[in-house]
Amino acid sequence: MSHDHADHDRTWPQRGVLAAAARPMFLLAALWAAGAVALWQWAPEVMAGLPDPLSWHIHEMTFGFGGAAIAGYLCSAVSSWTGRAPIQGAPIAALVVLWSGARAGLLAPDVPGWIAALASAGFFWLVAALLALEARRAGKGWQPVFMAASGLAGVISGAWILVMEAGGFHPAFPAIAVLGFAAMLIHIGGRMVPAFLDYAARSEGQPVRVVPALPRRLTLAAVLAAAALLAGGAISAASVALLAGGVLMLAYIATWPLSAARDDVLLAILTLACLWVPVGLILWGLSLRGMALAPAEAQHALVLGAMGGHFMGLAARVFAHRTPMGLKARGGIAPVYLLILCAVPARMAGLIDLSAVLWCLGWLGFAMVMTPHLSGPLPRPVFSGSRRQG
Repeated sequence: MSHDHADHDRTWPQRGVLAAAARPMFLLAALWAAGAVALWQWAPEVMAGLPDPLSWHIHEMTFGFGGAAIAGYLCSAVSSWTGRAPIQGAPIAALVVLWSGARAGLLAPDVPGWIAALASAGFFWLVAALLALEARRAGKGWQPVFMAASGLAGVISGAWILVMEAGGFHPAFPAIAVLGFAAMLIHIGGRMVPAFLDYAARSEGQPVRVVPALPRRLTLAAVLAAAALLAGGAISAASVALLAGGVLMLAYIATWPLSAARDDVLLAILTLACLWVPVGLILWGLSLRGMALAPAEAQHALVLGAMGGHFMGLAARVFAHRTPMGLKARGGIAPVYLLILCAVPARMAGLIDLSAVLWCLGWLGFAMVMTPHLSGPLPRPVFSGSRRQG
């Protein structure tokens, strides 16, 4: 065994909720996915105390729920880029404190808005700083996309809170937030999911399939262009960009070995989550032309379907069974994901109470499945079963 590998073994944590960001942050994401929706839907007295309940709802479903999950993924997956153990201990505790402080500050009527804004911005900036520090320690690439995205998320989230607390609502914020997270899903999931599918397909004896990168990159460019156009008020041009992005993403997904997900719950969840991306983009593009659904319903296909599915699929991999045949989903994952999956068309059909019930039950059920596995030995690698397990 080499010195580097031996050092890596010694620094890899054995157990504990702070052994990797995926453990506490994915749990918080699951609890807040249910909690934020429950407050929005069934706690009018709480919402009445907020300067702008709708703005709060959109912010918390993106930067609250989505932010926790993205941080859990990035600060754990960094070990795959650096070869080091995942970020652990005090930095993860600091992330938990900042994220929780931002949520509490937004709901506490006597807390100045700038405190919640600083906590939320600081949370994302800490993620960027931790990624940079890990890259420097390992002498590896700096992962500028993720660092820049985390830093920008902090700026937008902090500014959003300040505007919201002042009683204003910037119409560009929701579009930028939803499409920004969609871009992250395309960048991350658009590379990770076909790689998982290809590995599973080759394990079944299927030939290697070359997945072209160009459609993914063009989709990403279209989504970012749509965000910029919506922010600038160019609605017609934004609808074209959204429709183009959706069609390109469908063409990209068509090149994947999709049959490999047929008998694998974990792969099926991630694959379905990826399919919600083009569905959401196309519906949103059509909605801006007065067709299909209203823009809010179309956006829920991205937030509930794509974001929710990606985060549940990734979180389920952290505590999945490690077997000689690869990762196997824990009991209960399939039914709780089915609840999430059914919540999406219910919301798009205007069945808001039903959708909220399905969504909340799904995420609370997921938290119950996840919790018993938060303190055991941390698997390596955290999100994959394709390498040697320790």
